[in-house]
Amino acid sequence: MMEMILHEPLIWFSLSFVLFAIMAYVLGKKTVLGMLDDKIAKIAEQISSAENLKSEAEALLKKYQADLAGASSEADSIIAKAKAQAADLRKQSEKEFNETMMRREEMLKNRIGQMERTAMDDIRRYAAELAVSATTEIISQKLSVNDAQRLADDSIRQISEKFN
Repeated sequence: MMEMILHEPLIWFSLSFVLFAIMAYVLGKKTVLGMLDDKIAKIAEQISSAENLKSEAEALLKKYQADLAGASSEADSIIAKAKAQAADLRKQSEKEFNETMMRREEMLKNRIGQMERTAMDDIRRYAAELAVSATTEIISQKLSVNDAQRLADDSIRQISEKFN
């Protein structure tokens, strides 16, 4: 039986395999575990780096979203201010226009009144000249020279009294 055991290839194969596995375990354990530890550390570092990148990306996203919201509210504020300024400018322009129109209307009224007074003075002056010339014509035809002289002197005296 021992001879049969010694000549059986399956037994030798099994025994060789077990010895190989024991030797590989004893001799390669540190190397394999070191390689696995290095690989684990490298993977852990990559995971940590990925998590850092993810957190930085999320922070950057939040910052951009906040900036976008701030820019949007700032744009709304600028638009509201511009609309308010435009309304104020429109009101101011309307007020200035109305004031200018009132001043021009007042100036026109004054000018028309002055023109009316000038026209009335011209008409009175013309009527007075017409009356004087008509009176002179009538007087020259009907009065004597002495009476005409006396009448002229009285008229000059009355006029100077009225103006003084």
